Amino acid sequence: AVVAALVRAPAPAPEGRALRAALITSLILFGAGGLIGFMIQGSNVKIPAHYHGCIVGVTLALMGLAYALLPRLGFGQVDPRLARVQSWMYGGGQLLHIVGLVWSGGYGVQRKVAGAEQTLRTFEQVAGMGLMGLGGLVAVLGGVLFAVIVMKAMLRRPLPAATVSTGET
Repeated sequence: AVVAALVRAPAPAPEGRALRAALITSLILFGAGGLIGFMIQGSNVKIPAHYHGCIVGVTLALMGLAYALLPRLGFGQVDPRLARVQSWMYGGGQLLHIVGLVWSGGYGVQRKVAGAEQTLRTFEQVAGMGLMGLGGLVAVLGGVLFAVIVMKAMLRRPLPAATVSTGET
């Protein structure tokens, strides 16, 4: 129902685009995480791909909620352009992260194995884990951008209505 409403809805005003981006990326990641759950066989890195997709889907929804609530809680508006970029950066990075994990898991990379014990023998295993790392880096940058956007909005409190001068005497 939410996806159908998104498809039928008119384009949002510029200030609503960040919220729509957060919702879309949230739905994509939560859905991808759920679908990956059906592909799990054995103990490989498809398992963390599944829960990273689901958890980050919820995280993106909460990021969008933070963007919507900040002005209602007395803080400044978030920069809508940066907030939209942040949702796509964080969501896109996490999508690359989980695709890399699913790819690696399909080629036998085991979970909960680190260091010298985790041997990546084939090009496919190395490429998948490389994609996972690249996606993780992009997502971390998106997370840092979220913190910057929220801090800027919290430091930019609007003036109370009673103290705003109208210029009339």
